Amino acid sequence: MKTDIRYLACLRRAPLLEGLGDSFCAQIGDAARSRDHKKRLGRIATEELSTRLHFVMSGEMHMMRVSPDGQEFLIERYLPGDFFCLSSLLSGRFCNSFVVSAASSQVLFWSQEWFRRLLQSDARFYGNLLKQMARQVDQERSLRTLSRCVGSDSKLVAYLLHKLDIAHCCIQHKSLVVDLRPIGLAAQELGMARETLSRSLQRLVRMDGISYHRGQVHIADPGLLEQMLEEATCCDNCE
Repeated sequence: MKTDIRYLACLRRAPLLEGLGDSFCAQIGDAARSRDHKKRLGRIATEELSTRLHFVMSGEMHMMRVSPDGQEFLIERYLPGDFFCLSSLLSGRFCNSFVVSAASSQVLFWSQEWFRRLLQSDARFYGNLLKQMARQVDQERSLRTLSRCVGSDSKLVAYLLHKLDIAHCCIQHKSLVVDLRPIGLAAQELGMARETLSRSLQRLVRMDGISYHRGQVHIADPGLLEQMLEEATCCDNCE
């Protein structure tokens, strides 16, 4: 496809293409194929994720995985400007997740083989990929901490710290703000009922760990949350 100027602008903002020239990004855009996914009806199967690299142009896509007991749970959300399945591209291993459309979305895709050849042609591009993979390793480390949490309160604290680690926050009045909206989706990420999440938020407010208003969590001292998580983890290990 011939790269639309809007597509080129979106590709240029992707961290994977940081510092690369317009002609290089246009080459990627020209080689892309596009697919539209209707809200909640689009699905990218495991087999396709293992052979193609994808990029969200518009909308929102969710990576899902099936637990040992057969329940589907949310792994990651992808928004415009996000590439996904970079680990499969680099390792060549089979992907064990699938992706569904949370909103009407446009997704670009390329064969992994084509992208691997392109990686070999530009050292900066390969370096960007390694940086992205390093960030992903850090994120997965945070998620492993989250998965080890037993209580809903400690799980929520680990989740908030994870959001701070991956910079899914903003600064307002000297506080870090994590937006949990929509609350139902945040509860799904945490693997708990929405009511359970609401009760945990209220308990953290009473403990002065956070303040909370209309789906937004305000964190004045991340160190306090880290201390709360450490104490909760010790208690879980002692039980």
